[in-house]
This record gives sequence, C-alpha cells and structure tokens, in this order.
Amino acid sequence: NTTLSAASGGVAALFTSLFIEERLTGEAKFDLKKLMNGCLGGLVSITAGCAIVEPWAAAVIGLMGGWVYLLSSALLISYRIDDAVDAIPVHLACGMWGTLAVGLLASPARVQNTYRSSNHVGWFYSLGRGSFDAHLLAAQICCILFVIAWVFILMLPFFSWLNYMGWFRSDSLEELVGLDISYHGVQALAGDEIKLEYVEAFNRRRARYHSSNEQLTNGNNRENFNLHQIISRHQEDISFGQEGENEDIIHNEDVNH
Repeated sequence: NTTLSAASGGVAALFTSLFIEERLTGEAKFDLKKLMNGCLGGLVSITAGCAIVEPWAAAVIGLMGGWVYLLSSALLISYRIDDAVDAIPVHLACGMWGTLAVGLLASPARVQNTYRSSNHVGWFYSLGRGSFDAHLLAAQICCILFVIAWVFILMLPFFSWLNYMGWFRSDSLEELVGLDISYHGVQALAGDEIKLEYVEAFNRRRARYHSSNEQLTNGNNRENFNLHQIISRHQEDISFGQEGENEDIIHNEDVNH
C-alpha cells in the first residue's frame, strides 16, 4: 500500500503539472520537484490508513494526494505564503486528506483483522452495506480539528513572541545575501548567484550594529573576510568553468578545421 500510494501520487503530480504547464505556456516540461513532492504526498496520505485499506484504495489515496499537493501548493502561492520546499502542502494538506481517507475507505475485512472489530468502517463501505454509519468518518474529522486546535494554541504564543522580537522572519537585505551566508557564514550551494554589493552592504550594516563592542567588531571583521573569501571563490569557480568551456570550444573548432 505504501509503494502504491507513493507511486500514484508521484505520477498524478508529475503528469497533472505537465498538462497544466502545457496548457498555460504551450510547452510541456517534466518538473522533477512535482514528481518527488507528489511521491512524498502519496506517502503522507497513506500513513494513517496503510494497514486498513485495500491496495486499490491505496492507489486512489495516493492519486488524490498528488492532486491535493498541487492544489494546496498553488493556493499558497496565490496567497503569497513562502514555502520553498512545499512542506505545508505535502505534510499538512496531504496529512489531512490521508486522515480523512480512513473514514471513507477503511475496509471491513482489514479493520476486523487489525482491531478485532468492524462495527464502524469506511463510509463508502457503510453505504454499500445499506447503512449510513459515519462514526469513523466523524472521528477522523474530530481528529483533524483537534490537531489543528492543539498546534494553534501551543504555537500562536511562540510565533507571536518571535514576531514581537523581530525574529519571525529575515529582512530583505538578509534575503538578498542569502540565509546561508547572513545566518551561518557559509555558502551551501555552489550554483547560487550572489552579488558582492549586497554582501558589502550587509557587512557594513552589521559592522555599524556591533561598533559599540570592540570584540564583536573584530570577530565581525574576520567573518566579513570569510564571506568575501566565499564569494571570491565562488566567482573564481564560475570564471574557471567558463574559461574551460571556452577552451573546449576553441579546441573543437581547431579540430574541425
């Protein structure tokens, strides 16, 4: 069931995004990010009901999980909510769908084998029995609402405090420099394009902030030097790579002549 749901979620997300991209731009592109997150969405969706749904239902749950991921990701973008890795669509939205799917698709035979009772099963199976028993579906909805309330009550004061202290998000200059450098003093991805003027402006501002403390200023100057070294090495690597490509092109042209 786990594999079926992950596979169907990845396929659904990949080909649905391919179709939408082709309709919007006229050019079809396979988006590997959509494929991988679709697989993750399928895995999250099947977590709640893995032991109590049939294989065909696992495939359906994963398929719907891929679509739930795409829809919720687009919804975040429309509301201008930043989620660089789509964690909210994958884990929150697909998790809610997977929890709800148990109340719809829990198989009587598998529920019996797992819990030694099948009085309350998936709502679709209940309808097939000629009953309107939705106890399990209602329990799953209550579970979703409880988790939302629990997280909201616990985390709202924490995030409110972070916002009050000014730590809730980075400012625009830190975002331009990149959080790897501004927060950690290192460059994690070699392919990142970083403008030196942003780094210099960031260093000047931080030097002014720490100017009242000589020890912090000295440490800051050393870190500034390290940042310049990081950027310089990055630019040298790009230049070296471009020179190597140019030499290969010239060599190929000489061979052709």
